Amino acid sequence: MAYQRVEVLTGTERRRNYTPAEKVRMVEEAFRPGVVVTEAARRLGVHESLLYRWRGLMQASGSAVAEPSSFVAVTITPEPTVTEPPVLEPPEPLPPPAGPTTSPAILEVILPGGARLRLEGPVDPALAAAVVGALA
Repeated sequence: MAYQRVEVLTGTERRRNYTPAEKVRMVEEAFRPGVVVTEAARRLGVHESLLYRWRGLMQASGSAVAEPSSFVAVTITPEPTVTEPPVLEPPEPLPPPAGPTTSPAILEVILPGGARLRLEGPVDPALAAAVVGALA
C-alpha cells in the first residue's frame, strides 16, 4: 500500500499584490533626493530590490516616474542703463585702446529657497557648480 502526503494550507496568501498607483507612489518616495532606499523599503514593508525592479520597469515603459530635474528656472533681465554726464572733448586726441573692451560677464542665480548668487567676470565652472550645489 502506498502512502501519500497531503498538506492543507489555511490563512491568507503571503504574496502581496500592489496596484500600479501604489508602485509609482512607493518608487517616487524611495528615490527622492536624500532618501536612503534601504530605509524607505523597510518603512514601506517591501524589499529594496523590488523598488529597483519597479523603477527599471517604469523607466523602460516611460511610465509616470520621472527623475528629479536638476535645472532651475532662469530669468534674463537687461542691464539697467546708466546715464553719464556729458564728457568734454579733451584738447589732444586719446591714444587708441590696446584691445577691444568688453564688459565683464554677470551671472545672477536666484535659488528656490530665496538665496541669491551673483558671479561677475571670469569664473571657474567647477567652482560655480560647487557653489550652486551647496546653496541648493
